[in-house]
Order: sequence, then structure tokens, then C-alpha cells
Amino acid sequence: MKKAVNHILILLTVIVTASCGWHLRGAPKNFPPGSQLYIFAEDPRSDIAGELTRLLQNGGVPMAETPEEADYVLTIHKEIERKRTVAVDARGRASEYELITSAIYSVRDSSGRTLLNYAEADVYRTLEWDDNEVVSKGEEEILLREEMRRELIGRIIDRLRRIDVNAPAEDRSY
Repeated sequence: MKKAVNHILILLTVIVTASCGWHLRGAPKNFPPGSQLYIFAEDPRSDIAGELTRLLQNGGVPMAETPEEADYVLTIHKEIERKRTVAVDARGRASEYELITSAIYSVRDSSGRTLLNYAEADVYRTLEWDDNEVVSKGEEEILLREEMRRELIGRIIDRLRRIDVNAPAEDRSY
């Protein structure tokens, strides 16, 4: 009996979720069908480029092996992680930091036409600091940075969705 109730609850959850219009955020659909994307990072140790490639491939975007094969090339020019002190305690020690993760990127098509030129995506988080909990706060910062990187990749994908690949250069906003 309990097993049947669980199956019914799972079925109802799936039906309600599907009927409310919720869906996984997939890959950009504004590129012509069958067009291939190549992701290039100027920094060979880029975390964002590898994860972005994996997510887009899983989302069904055909990925090119080389820039020459690609219809569109996404270039990640720079990845930046910063940490700024925003508050200090009575002893003059940092008690709160602002973490910033940024990426500067461009998109061009196979003819060399720039679709997006040096766009920047930023993610900000606040980290409260306690000198008595250095290890745990350090781990919290690492987890926040990973979360920020995922959000940054989501913002890049959202921006790719908004590129009008058919618009003339004067109508495109950079």
C-alpha cells in the first residue's frame, strides 16, 4: 500500500511539474539547426571553457573539433576571480568579503563577423569571515566559488540565447 502511494505521489509530481510549464534550461536555439559551435579559451587552464563545452554538448548543441569546422566560435578572453574586503571588525580585521567571478568573452561567425564583442558576465557573493573558523570559512569560500562559476556559465548561455545571428551589425548591441 505504501509503495503504491509513493508511486502515485511521484506520478502526480511529474504531471504537475510538466503541466506548469517548467523545463530544463537547455542550449541556445537561436543558431541555425545543424550549426556547430567551438569554444576557445585564451587561458589553457580555463575551468569555464571545459564546463561550458560539456553543458552545451549535453544540451544538444553540436560542437566542432576545430575553429575552422565551426559555424560560430565563442572565445573566452579572460576569467577573473577577485576578493574584496567590505567590512572590518573593531580590531581592524576583515569580517566580510565580496567575492567576484567574471568572464570576458566574444562570439563570431565563420565569416569572421563579430556577433558579441568582449561581453562581460559577473557574479557577486558575500562571504562573512570569522578568524576563529578559518578552515570552515575557507571551505565555504571554495563552495561559493564553484556555485559562482556555475551561475556565470548560466549567464553566458543566457546571453548566447539572446544573440540575433541574422541581425545586421548596426542593429546588434554589444
